[in-house]
Amino acid sequence: MIPTTKYGRLTLFAVLIEAIIVIILESVVAAIFWKYFDVNEKGPARGVPVYLIIFIIAQLFQIVLCWDAVWHKNTIQIMGFVLFNFSVCLYSGFQYSQMNGLLNPSASSVSTGAPAIVESDKNLLKSVLMAIPIIVAVFTVLFAFFAFKLYLEFGWKIYKKIGADPKMRNMYRVYQIFIMLLKLDIFFVFGFGIQFLVLVINNKDPEFALTVAALPITMAFLIFAVYGVRREDKLIMTLFCAGLLLAIAYFIFKLARIWQRKNDDKYMDTKNYLTFFVMTKTQNAEELNSAPPARKPLEE
Repeated sequence: MIPTTKYGRLTLFAVLIEAIIVIILESVVAAIFWKYFDVNEKGPARGVPVYLIIFIIAQLFQIVLCWDAVWHKNTIQIMGFVLFNFSVCLYSGFQYSQMNGLLNPSASSVSTGAPAIVESDKNLLKSVLMAIPIIVAVFTVLFAFFAFKLYLEFGWKIYKKIGADPKMRNMYRVYQIFIMLLKLDIFFVFGFGIQFLVLVINNKDPEFALTVAALPITMAFLIFAVYGVRREDKLIMTLFCAGLLLAIAYFIFKLARIWQRKNDDKYMDTKNYLTFFVMTKTQNAEELNSAPPARKPLEE
């Protein structure tokens, strides 16, 4: 289960190191946060534990994403992994912005009610929050370099596997893109759903039960798509494309509602994070729907 190529092992080792460093730093952020803030009070502090958990899950998810890509010699997924790491870097920027607002409530447009924080803890927290996006950005550049090397390593092996037929190569490439987008969707659907359930919807709201039910149904829907493309089932893929159109409409509706009610308490401190996940999910859905593979030439 360990990659056999030099750069495959280096990439997997690097993503493990990144995850360990980031999780340790996020743990420091969490420890200081819980020391001073009450998540039961309304305000931006309420969402911080959710964002920290999602950030840590993202690190674990990209370990799996990277290992899967390297093990199956999937160059497209390697590139997707690099883009995912870049997205994590952007997400860490949101985290810094929000936590900085908690540390400096007078500079925020919204009163956060933040307690007085010991100066040493405040400086440590600021340093850690600044370090996280820098570290992730450095690893993103490193992963981009490794991705190029892996592309060269895997190119000949893929060529021997599917041959020189341009049509077959194009089919295989589209199939890889399709599967990669499905894998990324798992994380972004889960991330959006958790944020929406915990931070936005009241558990007495009818939409709460619908959202809870929608999460496993969506996951099953994605698995259904994998089954359909591997069986080359046109009916399943047609239903999947129709479902994607509905998903795009749903997320556009959610995005419009978020910004129409951006000054509501439930959206005021969550709109940036929710928008990030909605935009990413919608973009993935559009790409899946624009080029659904009709056939898969070879097993991975």
